Order: sequence, then structure tokens, then C-alpha cells
Amino acid sequence: MGLLYFSTMLKLLPLVLAALLISFAPQSAELTPQTKSVLAEELLGTALPDASIPEKGDALRFVAWNIENFFDVYDDPYRNDQITKPSFPSDQRKQRVADVLKLLDADVVALEEVENRGVLEQFVKEYLPKMGYEVVLIEGNDRRGIDNALLSRLPIGAVTSYRHLKLTRDNGSQYQFGRDLLRVHIADWETDVFVVHFKSQHGGRKSDSKRQAEAAKVAEILNAERAGRPGYRAIVAGDFNEVRDEDNPERKPNQEHGAVTMLLNTGLIDACAGQPQFSYNKEPYLTRIDFALLTPSLAKEMVVAKVIPLIDGVDMQCTSDHFPVLVDFKHRR
Repeated sequence: MGLLYFSTMLKLLPLVLAALLISFAPQSAELTPQTKSVLAEELLGTALPDASIPEKGDALRFVAWNIENFFDVYDDPYRNDQITKPSFPSDQRKQRVADVLKLLDADVVALEEVENRGVLEQFVKEYLPKMGYEVVLIEGNDRRGIDNALLSRLPIGAVTSYRHLKLTRDNGSQYQFGRDLLRVHIADWETDVFVVHFKSQHGGRKSDSKRQAEAAKVAEILNAERAGRPGYRAIVAGDFNEVRDEDNPERKPNQEHGAVTMLLNTGLIDACAGQPQFSYNKEPYLTRIDFALLTPSLAKEMVVAKVIPLIDGVDMQCTSDHFPVLVDFKHRR
């Protein structure tokens, strides 16, 4: 934790100071995200990252978001789904999640940490009835029952789960995706969406090897597709539970590549590359571990990409421990 934590805090220090100064602004001031950025620049000579939601226009909008322990109220006797506190989201938190999704207005949404299809379908029915979303969720391998999912208002084609696929770790042992690799073909977009939630950081080197095995298998699948189809369009998105190698000050020379960099080395493009905004919002791990990685053919159609940390009227840190990642594309109609 040490070096990564202090490196992150040094990068964020101007933003923290700006936030503290902004807190003393007159109560009557209307502090929209744009206003905050301007005020920070005037106070400290540095601007906050642009937190505004881009104008959508006729773009096709994609969002990836870990919505943190989105469980139902029922105890599943086959899963450890009651160990989190609280063990399911309150109605207030569900409303905040819904408010964010309404304001982002994405056409395709990749979600992580959803317990089951039923809780997501009920959520969409009660809180997002006018969004036109179809739910995709296949039960994965996680012991707590958290799964990858997708919402789409575009027609859905083939759906593939890789939960039974055998992976090989660096010590030769067999492993499976800790949750799943969910693959959904969006027909009108002519794009495959791969929703990932790699192994967490808990467990040290053992967990690192599992994430690397997961990333290696994703890379293998993508390389096979791209070998047969040079113009193959895909996006790999979700919670990677890891930063890029260059953003990890604890990485040693000649150390094997982490999961994110392994995938980038296959030619995938990080949609939010170069942006300072973190996506995991709980201290001390204020880091960008949520990504949208694009094949070159799809990246050519990207308009804008950003992590969204602020939305007017919504306490984002009380909504989830991750911020959503947004990517807009030119939509071929």
C-alpha cells in the first residue's frame, strides 16, 4: 500500500486543497461541477478534472460501473451473500444508483457486483421503467454471488459466459474466472462487450497470479477473434482491480506485467488514458482501477471518455465505492 498510497495523495493534494477552499464558499453560491473547476483554478492555479457529463447528442453512450454489493434482501443458502454490512442496498441507495443511470443516459451499461438477474430486473422495473433496458446476467463463480451484468436498449445478439473455462496460473495450477467473463454482442453496434471483474487485491501474490491468468485468457480470446477479423470491434470494460503498470510506484524493475498492461500490450486502447481522475473512491486506495479498453477499430469511433466523479444532486461516494466510466462513440446508423 505504502508507495502507491503516498504517490496518489501527492497527485491529489491540489484537488483536496481546492475542495476544502470551495467548502467555505458562500452557501448561496451555485456550485455545479463546472463552477467548482473554475473556482479551483482561480484559488490554486489548477483546475479540477472536468467532472461534467458530456452532451450526448447522437452519440452511442457506453458506461461501465461497479455498483457495489447490489444484493437482494433474501439469504441465498448456497452463497455467502449476507457477510457485507449492510447486506443489501437501501431504497435510498437504489434511488441514487437510478438517478446516476438516468442522468448518464447510456445506451449500453456494463455492471459489476450484482447478485442475480432477479434483483436487477426488479430494479430496472421499479426505478428505470422508461429507460428501455433489457437485462443480461448469467450466474458466475463468485462465492458471495456477485455477478457481471449488462443493460442495453440496443438489440442484443449472442451472449457467452466463460465461467467454466479453465485458466492456468503461473505456478501451473488450474483456475476459473473468479466471477465470470461475460460477453455480449450488441447487434446494431456490431460490437462485442466483454464485462470483467478481475480478482481483488486481497491475497497478495496469489491474487496477482489469478488476475494475470484472467487477463491472459481475455487476451487469448481477443487475439483469436482479431486474427480472423482484422476489423473486429470490441470493448473490455469493468473493474480490473489493478492500476496500469506505470501508475504503480511499488512495481519492481523486470517484474511481470499486471493484468491491465497485459491487455494493453495486445493492442487494446485505454479510453481514459492520461486522465488523473481515480475511479475507486475509498481511501487509502484512490486509484483508477476501472477501465474501458477498446480494439483499434472501435477506438477510431470514440468521441470522448472520462470517469464521472461528480453529479449534481447525487452523493456519488454514498452511491458506490466506484465511479462510473463513460465512453461516447459515433453511432453508425
